[in-house]
Order: sequence, then C-alpha cells, then structure tokens
Amino acid sequence: MARFFTFCVLLSFMICLTVSKSAKKNKDPEFEAFKQENKKPKWSHVEEGLHAEAFDLIASGETLTFERKLDDKFECSFTYAVKPGGAPTEEWRLTMTMSPDASAYSCQLRVERTEQRSDVMFEHFRLKVNGKQRFGYADCYRTEEMKLGKSEFVVDEKALEISSVPEKFGGKVSAIFLVTAIHVDHDEL
Repeated sequence: MARFFTFCVLLSFMICLTVSKSAKKNKDPEFEAFKQENKKPKWSHVEEGLHAEAFDLIASGETLTFERKLDDKFECSFTYAVKPGGAPTEEWRLTMTMSPDASAYSCQLRVERTEQRSDVMFEHFRLKVNGKQRFGYADCYRTEEMKLGKSEFVVDEKALEISSVPEKFGGKVSAIFLVTAIHVDHDEL
C-alpha cells in the first residue's frame, strides 16, 4: 500500500512538472497580450529632475521587469515576481528624482493605495540603479509605518541594488527606496 501511495505521489509530481514546462513553452496568447497592455504607462509626470509613473504589478508568478531612465546618468530597474491569486494586478508608482545640483538621485517604488499597504504576495524583488553613482541609502517597508525586517532584504552597495533574501523574505512589501550620489573621480576635483 505504501509503495502504491509513493508511486501515485511521484506520478502526480511528474505530471505537474510536465504541464508546468509545457505551459511555459506554449505561452498563453491572452496572457501575453495582457502583459503587453499593462506595460503601457497608466499615467506619468516628467519634468527636469523628476519622473513619476504608475504601472501595474502583474500577479503571474513570472519574473517581470519594469524600468525607466531619468537621464543619461540614471536608470531604475525593478524586477519582481508576484504570486498568482487574488487580483491579477496592483497599481504601483515609480518615482525617480535628481537633486537641484545634480549630485544625488533617488528611486522609489510604492503601492498606489490609500492605506499604503500592498495586498499582493511577492515571491522576490530587486530594485537596481544603473549609472555612475555611489551608494547613499536604501530601505524597504512592509506598510507605511513598518519597515521590513533586516534579514528579509539585502543591500548590495557596489551593484547599487536592494533585493529580497530567498527563504527569509515574508512576501509583503509596500515601498522600496534607493538613494545614490554621483561618483566623482579624483581627477575631476
């Protein structure tokens, strides 16, 4: 009886694995169209030193990336996966700013809800800044008032990124911040 049960469990696992691989190879055209539609900006505000834009996080279980460029020195890239279930999307806002003297930049992501709390379950996230900057400050919030536990995320100062820690991240985040300063070469001084 135990052998039969083990056989059934292994067989069902193999079937699930085969169906999962098949679904990834033969992507659902409706879902692909939905993803393309949600890559279009919902609203945005751009002026010198500021770029703010709303976008939908898509709860698909797939790893997706949303990225924007503020100028030729600063780009923000948010890579994430949200567990499917519940609402298929959740509106978030990406805001990039530059200080008036162009010496510092910031990139922030936050949920666009009145209670400033996300309802989706993240599998993982990474916010990365590209450009010739040096690290300044980074932080993550579970809710507007409560920071993520220090063990749930890691900051890589050299790579200028903040990301969730596998096996320790609890799946909930509502805001992510990353501040950098322009790297000044010694010969420029």
